[in-house]
Amino acid sequence: MLEVALRNAEAAPHDLAFEMDGEHLTWSEVASTTSRMAHTLAGAGVKQGEVVAVLAESSPFYIAAVLGISRVGATAALINTNLRGRPLSHAIEASKARVVLVSHTLEPALRDCEEVCRSLDRILVFDDDPYARFLGNAPTVPYPPAPVRAEDDFIYIYTSGTTGLPKPCRISHARAILAGAGFGPLMYEFRPDDKLYCVLPLYHASGFLLGVAAAITSRVPVAIRESFSASAFWDDVHRYHATAILYIGELCRYLVNSPPHPKELPNPVRVAVGNGLRPDIWPRFKSRFGIEHVREFYGATEAPGFIANLSGREGSVGRVPLGGLAGWMRLARYDIDRDEHIRDDRGFCIPCDPGEAGELLIRVPKVSTAGLEYRGYTDEDATKRKLLRDVFKTGDEYFRSGDLLRYDEDGFYYFVDRIGDTFRWKGENVSTAEVADVIAHNDGIEEATIIGIPVPNMEGRAGLAAVVPLGEFDPDRFWRAVSELPPYAQPRFVRVMSGLAKTATFKVRKNELQKQGVDPSSVEDPLYVRTSGGYERLTPERWVDIKEGRLQL
Repeated sequence: MLEVALRNAEAAPHDLAFEMDGEHLTWSEVASTTSRMAHTLAGAGVKQGEVVAVLAESSPFYIAAVLGISRVGATAALINTNLRGRPLSHAIEASKARVVLVSHTLEPALRDCEEVCRSLDRILVFDDDPYARFLGNAPTVPYPPAPVRAEDDFIYIYTSGTTGLPKPCRISHARAILAGAGFGPLMYEFRPDDKLYCVLPLYHASGFLLGVAAAITSRVPVAIRESFSASAFWDDVHRYHATAILYIGELCRYLVNSPPHPKELPNPVRVAVGNGLRPDIWPRFKSRFGIEHVREFYGATEAPGFIANLSGREGSVGRVPLGGLAGWMRLARYDIDRDEHIRDDRGFCIPCDPGEAGELLIRVPKVSTAGLEYRGYTDEDATKRKLLRDVFKTGDEYFRSGDLLRYDEDGFYYFVDRIGDTFRWKGENVSTAEVADVIAHNDGIEEATIIGIPVPNMEGRAGLAAVVPLGEFDPDRFWRAVSELPPYAQPRFVRVMSGLAKTATFKVRKNELQKQGVDPSSVEDPLYVRTSGGYERLTPERWVDIKEGRLQL
């Protein structure tokens, strides 16, 4: 990706590359910034093959910093800026980084992780003007880019997965190039006068690989916003003259449910690319804002394949022709209650019929295909757990997506739900194991389990913590405990129970909790709801407020 950016600097040095408010970088400035960053990192002792963790808000400098880390031959671990406490410590430890590049605004959160900080060789802090101050004394002579192979690790992007704390997914240079080269001309159909508007965080795969990488490979400028704002969205689109946008479904729902904006029509946007757009929101989003092309896709950061909807069929994540491309992608029947695949009398998984929901399995190629290989995580055991062997025949191997999909007679696929212990809320994957791990360290809780439950008129699933307290449940104490989690991962509801029902193999019966939900009229146990000031009792009246939108979650 660095090589592509440097070629852009040679071909169009004065063309805009990235901008955010008053911060602008041309391609030549990108090249010089990556060089100065490489000099600075080398001076801090960073060597080829090492890892540098990046904990910073989205900005043009963020992108140049990641490319600078690549220039010195290191791998950038992109840390979620919402993490605090144990999850943040784990993310840095799992990356095996010895150096952290952190913005001054996030430095206090890092310093709170005292044990991790003691283990680091260097903490490099930059302020609001990193070009003049942080890089001010760096040599101006171009730093020679370190030689790297296509299969070497470019960045680590974290995923919640289905179990445990966030895991670093290994993204090779080849995979980043493939993502960019695929999405740029195919999904966005970038033209010379295009500009992409990206409000998604750059530590996410969508933001960096499907946004930034796609723009770099097509030499298209990117306008960045640190975080999404529905009220500022159309003002930004016009001031940046953005013709393409990158979305997640929650973003589209917010825009559709927002009051009319004087600049929403007409607007220059011709194409919107993303995932998670609900079928009921899709036509309203497209027609209200006059967007000609809405292109949905399905993919996982570490998966050896993806599905893309180039035809625009509403509600579909895309089409997989030729019988799932000769078995590359297949849906396997899945028993949700037993939490396992349904197998035939020979022990093989059973393919789904059209209209039948099953887990999407993606075949792992026996021969490495640059960019579509399964590299997994930095944790070898976690890498192996995502694979199934002897699936449809002896000797085959498939990647588990952890998602239920269905397909129709025309080969179009549709997302149904997540499997097991991960759910999606506010556009983020929430790992129940991560939430439970934090709650388990609250000495006022004896036992806890976390599930995601649907809430009327809300996108995704809200977190419900079913807890067995030691003595009296203290909502204030619980609030303080979960405040260590990212805001989107903090449970929206709490159900206080005397015990958790379990199976014969001691698994918590989560399906029963999901079916019962949090309606106070049908749940006898005490219920609490998270508000801006803490957890308060969930009464039938407050439940009506939630359903009718008066109480925001």
